[in-house]
Amino acid sequence: MQNLVCGKFLTFRWLFASNLCIAIASASASTSTVARPSTSKISSRLCQSNQHFFDIPRSAAKMSSGKEAGAAGAAAESYQADTNSVVFVTTPDRETGKKLASSIIERRLAACVNIVPEIESIYLWEGKVNQDSETLLMIKTRTERVDELSKFVRENHPYSVAEVISLPIQNGNLPYLNWITQTVPGRGSKD
Repeated sequence: MQNLVCGKFLTFRWLFASNLCIAIASASASTSTVARPSTSKISSRLCQSNQHFFDIPRSAAKMSSGKEAGAAGAAAESYQADTNSVVFVTTPDRETGKKLASSIIERRLAACVNIVPEIESIYLWEGKVNQDSETLLMIKTRTERVDELSKFVRENHPYSVAEVISLPIQNGNLPYLNWITQTVPGRGSKD
């Protein structure tokens, strides 16, 4: 089991690195619309496996496999770069992470929160090197809601200085990206 998880994580790291390279290349080309990439067997297997490392909603997995038609599946064949973001937040433990993640989803500040347990953080705090086991939240939301999400995390987090870091999503699985946009209401929306 440990080797399987590590193998899946290495696949994720490779996909993340390759998507980062695509994003950098796209940014340097100065285009605001990024064409839909072809789906690789690796990413398809990673998202649809019952034993994958990162959990995505079943509805999103069905959309990516083409098994479920709907508004997201019928959307345009391109994605406006920077429309959505991934926000990283660390918490002291899994229970705190689950509570914070549930509150974020209930308030519709994000479409999905992945909880990655048992990461090791090494950092400087008050002049000392510290090492702690933490839980990482990977939060998918609209870019226009990141400030509101960050404020919510700061107000509900046990750390005096909560880690909230966001990265814009440049490209990815189009039905999943559309699902994020449709699930999270825009700023000022009454949904």
